[in-house]
Amino acid sequence: MPTDPLAGEVEKEIQRLVSVILGKRPQLEGLVKPFSALFIEIARLTDGLKHGLDGVPREAAGKRISEGVPILSGISLSFIRPALDHAFTALVPVVKTWFPAIVPALDRLESRQRHGGLDLSLLAEDYLGGGLKRLEEMAPASEADRQGLSFMVQLALSAVLQAVAPRLAAQAGEIYWSRGYCPICGSLPLISYLSKPQTAPSEFLVGGGGQRYLHCAVCGHDWHVRRHLCAACETDDSDQHLYFNVADAVGERVDICPHCAHYLPCIDLRETDAFPHLETVAVGLAHLDMLAQEKGFHPMVRTPWNTFE
Repeated sequence: MPTDPLAGEVEKEIQRLVSVILGKRPQLEGLVKPFSALFIEIARLTDGLKHGLDGVPREAAGKRISEGVPILSGISLSFIRPALDHAFTALVPVVKTWFPAIVPALDRLESRQRHGGLDLSLLAEDYLGGGLKRLEEMAPASEADRQGLSFMVQLALSAVLQAVAPRLAAQAGEIYWSRGYCPICGSLPLISYLSKPQTAPSEFLVGGGGQRYLHCAVCGHDWHVRRHLCAACETDDSDQHLYFNVADAVGERVDICPHCAHYLPCIDLRETDAFPHLETVAVGLAHLDMLAQEKGFHPMVRTPWNTFE
């Protein structure tokens, strides 16, 4: 399959960010390099899948989106099962290369998938629904296998839904969406950012700043919200808005919710030229994850790079 020019641009941006991040924080190399390799492979898969996915089924018409129901909520994901299988197969070798500790678990999962023992579309539905019952039923008894399967489902689903989400973005953009969860797949955000200021007046602009956007942890869709909204509990309290940062990191912080004790990394893009690859940026903010968790706060979305033991 020929390489899509867009995938090549994403790869260059990821490599640029890796250089910038490790130039500032070389101690993050053990996190940044493995995950950047995964993100590059996901970008390649996503661009290939954009041309090969069948049409989104009619049941994903987003009729309930005005009531706060995400477009893909409650529908069968069987229409992306071949794509999920393809993404799973393509991503396993990359994960094995960079995460050797889980190779035995991945070998067992590969065998099950080859023999039809894993229905990734059902597992993906569970993942988006926040329940892992079927994942626990399908996975072997080993805790390592369950964690490995959860990791692989998330990666494969992310690759596929990043190809699907642009087809649904227009529907999502037709209404005012003030929720903290994604209007397309219902997932919570991985990171937020402040965009460059716009000249037109907007209810989302405050104090000369840009709009605040949330970036979905799974499908990668971005949607703008009020500046002080907590995505986890949807409290919007400017008087109690808190954040942590470090002195040498201008434009990087974690926003803290004192109501539910969750936090979300945030970057300010008002002084940047290029739009960055946000997943790579999020990994590069692991030092702020650690700071927030040391203070007793919890990540909006748990990831392998923000879960500390």
